Amino acid sequence: MFPGPELGCSQELLAVSQHLSQNPTRVRASCKQVTVEPTSHTLVHLLPSLGQVDPVKLRQSIRTVLFNQCMVSFPMVVFLYPFLKWWGDPCRRELPTFHWFLLELAIFTLIEEVLFYYSHRLLHHPTFYKKIHKKHHEWTAPIGVISLYAHPIEHVVSNMLPAIVGPLVMGSHLSSITVWFSLALIITTISHCGYHLPFLPSPEFHDYHHLKFNQCYGVLGVLDHLHGTDTMFKQTKAYERHVLLLGFTPLSESIPDSPKRME
Repeated sequence: MFPGPELGCSQELLAVSQHLSQNPTRVRASCKQVTVEPTSHTLVHLLPSLGQVDPVKLRQSIRTVLFNQCMVSFPMVVFLYPFLKWWGDPCRRELPTFHWFLLELAIFTLIEEVLFYYSHRLLHHPTFYKKIHKKHHEWTAPIGVISLYAHPIEHVVSNMLPAIVGPLVMGSHLSSITVWFSLALIITTISHCGYHLPFLPSPEFHDYHHLKFNQCYGVLGVLDHLHGTDTMFKQTKAYERHVLLLGFTPLSESIPDSPKRME
């Protein structure tokens, strides 16, 4: 998605992004869009006009994302750089070996999962939800660009810290940090995009969180399983479709919704 003219991008880019958002048939030939083709009858009732992206809301969301990136993320990285340099010098000449990078990646993932799950669940506490986390949940049918659409406090506590603590602990090289942050951004964008694309991670888990609010807080699902915060999700068609799509047949066809019961 792209911002409107007042943010320096062309009207044509905005029109293209809106066109793609509002015409999922162009993509549906090779994938299933979670938010346009709902996975349950409840979703149909709660979100009757899925797929219609409000351009005003979209531009406002992009402004928030740009603010978080430029005015929160960048200063935070600048602030933390001296600590990175003191602990391990991320710009040292020696590159990490591939095996060491894989170990780092595994540790980054585990640390991120623990910190994200508990910080995310904390933000759903009534004390914090209304003033902080509710902003992110304005999008009950998320799109990719809103993966970082959040209150600045949430952006620090639940977006930045879980991702950056791992590299801080490991004293990682800049190359490892760059790959890790790139992967984290790609995966969170996929989780919010609303499309279950072939050969990419399934968005069903986090899409269900935006639908039900009190389910599926994590990324990997391990802590949700341990704490029982995925029990409702496991009873849905979305759970059956929460797999790596290895072909081009839409999951709404290979795993169709249950037929309506006769009155």
